[in-house]
Amino acid sequence: MKLRNDISGKLIFILSAGVVLAIVILCFLLLSPTKKAGFDCTGYLIVDSDAFNFSAGLNSYLRMGSEGKGYFNVSGTVKSNAVSYHVERSYGFDYQQQKDGIYHLTGITMSRRDADNASDEVMSQVLISPDRAHGRYIKIKALGNAFVLQGVYSPSLMCVQN
Repeated sequence: MKLRNDISGKLIFILSAGVVLAIVILCFLLLSPTKKAGFDCTGYLIVDSDAFNFSAGLNSYLRMGSEGKGYFNVSGTVKSNAVSYHVERSYGFDYQQQKDGIYHLTGITMSRRDADNASDEVMSQVLISPDRAHGRYIKIKALGNAFVLQGVYSPSLMCVQN
């Protein structure tokens, strides 16, 4: 009888531990920012390129929506060839997630606020150029609650999840 009670107690303990472990794993999978279909983050982008005689200090906000639509907002100061510009613009886009954190951005549209006096050519030199014909590829890597964004022709940006 005592052996039966010991086995029943151990079985209940193992089943309870298994249920708790399953709940923890399920919560991690559902709440992990890298597993979500969408996310948003903010960052401060500093660019300094001697080759293009270009520098920038830009506040940024990125939203990768779960429905395959994204939004990128930048505001700050850009200096090109000793001329300073104020930047206040946003980019909307569609995206398709591909393997290894690669995203293909298409249908890129740009919206500029009245305070923005930077030309599109200045912004396209180093930062982002809306290429409607081919789109743009970026890589996003999650690091805890932060993300590193890398483009082929643009600088890396680290942003922190809101």
